[in-house]
Amino acid sequence: MRKIKILHWFVIILIVGYSLNFIANIYLTFYTPDFMNFNKEFYNKFILGYYTQFVGLAFSLILFIALFFLKNGLKLTISKGFFNQKSSEKLKIAGNLFLIYGVLCLIWDTILLFYSKGELYFVAGISSDILLILIGFSLFIIVDFIDNGNILQQENDLTI
Repeated sequence: MRKIKILHWFVIILIVGYSLNFIANIYLTFYTPDFMNFNKEFYNKFILGYYTQFVGLAFSLILFIALFFLKNGLKLTISKGFFNQKSSEKLKIAGNLFLIYGVLCLIWDTILLFYSKGELYFVAGISSDILLILIGFSLFIIVDFIDNGNILQQENDLTI
């Protein structure tokens, strides 16, 4: 249980850091300082022009929500034990959101890779997207273990 508590606090630290980053990005998007005021020709180089920056914000929102569900699932696991249905549901939602985020970012980074004619930056982005997809699938495996353990615990309680 101690390792789950450490993981829970690590996710909370991630959420706080991610919140600060998200707020800073929103601030810079809507209240652009003078040194970041670019002309229209600059934005013509991007796929969606000026609106390309909002794609990243939308994807970040999905990851932010996934971290909250992961935190809630870990908190329920700490308070109610390993095998409970509510933590299983929260972790399943977090797994779905990580999977959706990973797939959407993988598609977006692949489009950017072709659009940029093979820039190495987007290859690194693709590998991190695949890692997030693996995290989503790993959460599904953990949920299966929790569900099977819950069933075994219920049968054990009935036997006694």
